[in-house]
Amino acid sequence: MKKLAYLLSLFTLTACHNGNHKRLISDTAKQDTTTSFKPYQLNKDYTVIDTGVFDASVMGGSYAVVTRNGKLADTIDKYYGIEKIGNGNYLYLTITGTGPGEDDASGIQGSKKSISGSLGSYIMVVNGKKQNLSALIPDFNDYFSSPSVINGNIYFWQIKKIDTTGNNSISAAKYDPVTKKTANYYLVDDYIETDDANYFSAPYLKNDTIYFDGESKKLRKFTKDLKPYN
Repeated sequence: MKKLAYLLSLFTLTACHNGNHKRLISDTAKQDTTTSFKPYQLNKDYTVIDTGVFDASVMGGSYAVVTRNGKLADTIDKYYGIEKIGNGNYLYLTITGTGPGEDDASGIQGSKKSISGSLGSYIMVVNGKKQNLSALIPDFNDYFSSPSVINGNIYFWQIKKIDTTGNNSISAAKYDPVTKKTANYYLVDDYIETDDANYFSAPYLKNDTIYFDGESKKLRKFTKDLKPYN
């Protein structure tokens, strides 16, 4: 019963940025002291106090409950983790809980707690203050944009709605958190007829080249300034 009470406490949630998004874990949620989970330092600012699995119907994954400076911060996608943008500045993806789930039967250690939930919002933390990335970047899609932090900049798939039929203009894009400017390079129009959040793979760096892999099964190559290679 104590374990169930702990899981349910994760769903006493506080409103996120401007109330437009589902709620996140509250400051009153407490660590389950009845389990053998041992908190560990994720980085110099964040500590993981609990983990488990979440079921989002069309997909699933692992979540982690994190604290910062001893205070409860968020429930995050454990796989994405917390990417460092700069000194004390970070990016992570939240998980939104919708209710308790079934106990994980996989037998994997550390995956005994299960919740029903969904992918939430990408949160950028600057000097301890949280902001929804979608509120800072034009045409950023929390579900499909797949952002990566590379050399202090955020590279992502920019998805702009074209019309009411569901067609979208897809671009490779780069956001500079210092100048707060976005650069983009148009790639293709796409209806994105899928529920797979990994439809567009996260951009990555290799040998000073930025790769965007996933658009119409093409591998696109760019300089760090988002200039395409011919």
